Amino acid sequence: MEMDELTKRWEKLNLSKEESKVFHVQNEGAKEGSSRGKHCIIGKVLSEKGVNNEAFRSTMSQVWRLEGWVRFKDLGDQSFLIEFQWLTDKEKVLSGRPWFFDRHLLTLLEVNESVSIVGLQFKFEPFWVQLHNLPLAAMTEAVREAFGSSIGPVIRV
Repeated sequence: MEMDELTKRWEKLNLSKEESKVFHVQNEGAKEGSSRGKHCIIGKVLSEKGVNNEAFRSTMSQVWRLEGWVRFKDLGDQSFLIEFQWLTDKEKVLSGRPWFFDRHLLTLLEVNESVSIVGLQFKFEPFWVQLHNLPLAAMTEAVREAFGSSIGPVIRV
């Protein structure tokens, strides 16, 4: 079959009236899943090479040492939906950042139930910063805040 013929066939394809129906999610339906979203985060391994999904699941489950279970759903593009049994485990993982897998940064985002997972952007990842050998007079919260602000938004001093 030639390309021109395929193009003509493709142009003739149309959705039927039934196939064109739009499904609208009602607020009540969206609220049902909201408690599940509170137990989830999205993780993305920043690597140009592929990630072994099973190795990622196994390694991170062991490294995090959680009290409850954790489930990983592969979202493609080295991204995972990570669901925790307990909110305390989720908070433990978020507060322990940054995390690495196979020497690559694992970026994490909390799930916003009103935003499509496809639209998420991994732009920032918090890091702890330590200052060493400061003069005693410079060991103030103001200096720490100013230094932190010079490299990015400060979450906590």
